[in-house]
Amino acid sequence: MNHAIAGRDISFRDIRRIDFHLAVSDVDFHRFSLHKVDRGFRFGQLFSAAAYSLGHGGNDAQKTMGIITIVLVAGGFLQMAPGGKLPEIPLWVVLAAHAAIGLGTLSGGWRIVKTMGTKIVKLQPVGGFCAETAGALTLFGATSLGIPVSTTHTITGSIVGVGSAKRFSAVKWGVAGRIVWAWVLTIPMAALIAAISYGVILAVEKMLGVK
Repeated sequence: MNHAIAGRDISFRDIRRIDFHLAVSDVDFHRFSLHKVDRGFRFGQLFSAAAYSLGHGGNDAQKTMGIITIVLVAGGFLQMAPGGKLPEIPLWVVLAAHAAIGLGTLSGGWRIVKTMGTKIVKLQPVGGFCAETAGALTLFGATSLGIPVSTTHTITGSIVGVGSAKRFSAVKWGVAGRIVWAWVLTIPMAALIAAISYGVILAVEKMLGVK
């Protein structure tokens, strides 16, 4: 026996198949409580956070090592490799970069974590897992292509994406806007401070007669 639905013939077997899939879906979604789901994704965050941390070190720490190495070359402490390539990075530079990024996260990173985790979007374990995984994959891709990116920009975009998928109004766009303005002002302010610092050093060298 066939039934006409929306201009199409659907057999009784098709209706039974649809009912079966709906019943299975209903069982699957109601079998897990919210507490169990949160606990599962909270455990998963151990791996997503570790992956994001690996991407953080693989991109941000490498930029720091490269800058220190080229400064050593400019100061005459190292020589460029054949073909105009950077020399092999000294081990102490690698360890210093590792220590600096670790100590920086340990000492002052909690305020950034609080801003990212609660002030833009109030993240639940599932949202944190998705944001960290997306950020890690983005960092891995950028690092493999040799593209330096900001890990803060990456995780902020991931968090905003998670919040927007949940509900557009769930994102505190005022906080996100202030973060974007901070990014925009970072480059010119850093350039200004660097120029002032270099000018002071030149003035001191001139006063001391250093050539």
